[in-house]
Amino acid sequence: MTTKEQNLLQKANEILTENTYSTGNYPWGNYRLISPGKERFKGVWNWDTAFHAIGVLPEDPELAKEQLLGFFEFQAPNGQLPDVVFENGKIEYGWSKPPVMAPAAALIFEKTGDFNFIKTLYHKLVLHEQFWVNKRQSDGMFYYNAERKPGESEADYALHVGYESGWDNSPRWDSEPQNFWPVDLNCYMILTYRALAKLAAALELSAGDWKKKEKALTQKVESILWNSTLNAYTDYNFKKAQHSTVLTPASFMPLYIQTASPERARQMHQIAKEHFLPGMPTLAYTNPAYSNNYWRGPCWLNTAYFAAKGLKNYGFCSAAQTIRNTILTWVEKDTGCIHENYDAKTGTGLCCKRFSWSSVFVKRFILEF
Repeated sequence: MTTKEQNLLQKANEILTENTYSTGNYPWGNYRLISPGKERFKGVWNWDTAFHAIGVLPEDPELAKEQLLGFFEFQAPNGQLPDVVFENGKIEYGWSKPPVMAPAAALIFEKTGDFNFIKTLYHKLVLHEQFWVNKRQSDGMFYYNAERKPGESEADYALHVGYESGWDNSPRWDSEPQNFWPVDLNCYMILTYRALAKLAAALELSAGDWKKKEKALTQKVESILWNSTLNAYTDYNFKKAQHSTVLTPASFMPLYIQTASPERARQMHQIAKEHFLPGMPTLAYTNPAYSNNYWRGPCWLNTAYFAAKGLKNYGFCSAAQTIRNTILTWVEKDTGCIHENYDAKTGTGLCCKRFSWSSVFVKRFILEF
């Protein structure tokens, strides 16, 4: 490991430590949960929590477990997890966040072998899967949505659907966000089924149904979400029966979960070279809507990591290393900070200065790439 990488790991761990709530008078009680960034985010967020668990796992497995155990204290009876639990006790159940808890739980179990941990969580993870099946599934595929509040404007409703995706104001959601089968969501559900199968087997329960669900969804992702016009994976509007034309890092998720054929991976490599190198922006550099407005262009380290790792999975190491090295150079120059996201052209840090999941994925780029 280089000195540069050691320094980056130290900075990342310092940020995760400072953003960790000590036990006390918070809604999550005796759990030490991690804020995305106490500078701006007064509480704990859903999918952030899963990423934080993965990030602290190498140094503090107990803290990793607490992230999931603590957040699942707020699971609704229908299995939904809230978007956020604020310090002041307010909880947002109007929408949720991408289903990444089960893969995080499986990774924690793989590293710790803690059967009590998965015995406690397994039935909650099953209930969480049922929320997505019962409330966010059509024709065997999954979509994002939000509770439509009385009198709510179409624009606010659409924004809240975007919030559930975690991609907030992405151009992916400029029209009818609730009517899309998103590439990343359906890939997250494939990962969820893989994780639940592993956990069920460890608990000596039947894993067969989870494997069947994984296989069925994989077939749908590969048959429906491949856009043969663009030679890329894109979201699919199931109401209009047409593919989106918006290219984002989500398009690379089938490479990350390794369901793509070698030929499709090769075509995605070409997409990367033409539209996403060197900084893997959240919207293709070539899209006229590209800007520095949150999810409309800046590089976010989680989505960039999944895309780069996906390319590496299929042997496109030069492109993958270009993305990795570009991002780590930005972070190295970001004195005292690891920002929420980065200008994908200049590398300037944007938004929250000391952001937890960016710190997690700096660590992943160094330790798990």
